[in-house]
Amino acid sequence: MDIAIAWDPVAGRGDWSIVSGDLALGDSLASAVLVSLFTDRVAADQPTSADTAIGISASSGPAGSIAADRGGWWGDAFADVPIGSRLWQLRRAVKSGDAAIPAEVQAIVSEALQWLIDDGVASSIAVDAWWSVANRQSVEFRVSVIEPGHSNSRVFQFSWAWKEIS
Repeated sequence: MDIAIAWDPVAGRGDWSIVSGDLALGDSLASAVLVSLFTDRVAADQPTSADTAIGISASSGPAGSIAADRGGWWGDAFADVPIGSRLWQLRRAVKSGDAAIPAEVQAIVSEALQWLIDDGVASSIAVDAWWSVANRQSVEFRVSVIEPGHSNSRVFQFSWAWKEIS
């Protein structure tokens, strides 16, 4: 058991659940997936070719400016592998064609969840991403996780939306 996280898709954030004045307990795997996907992972010094293909560029600008922000969590300075995902970098992305951004979402989500396999929490993870039919400024994605010793997958579905996509 873990502390339950209630996800607010409209606000794009999660918060701990309180029941009868105490922290509610929840599903450990669901919490791990939420934290892994929606905590900002530090961006690499140089973006990959797939990143640059959709308009994600290296952080630039004077120190302390938003343009120089590589995101991340201060605790990652002491970790071998940073936590979180680089989904936040999609705010810099530019829509070009139908496949580039969903493919990048798949890569980012897979990167963020790889630790589940490395640590033996999951035996496999599959990620699918596609443009939302209901909101063309949103990418929906599905994460299927198979835990060790299980044959059925746990499925989590999310969407990522941003403003001013062109």
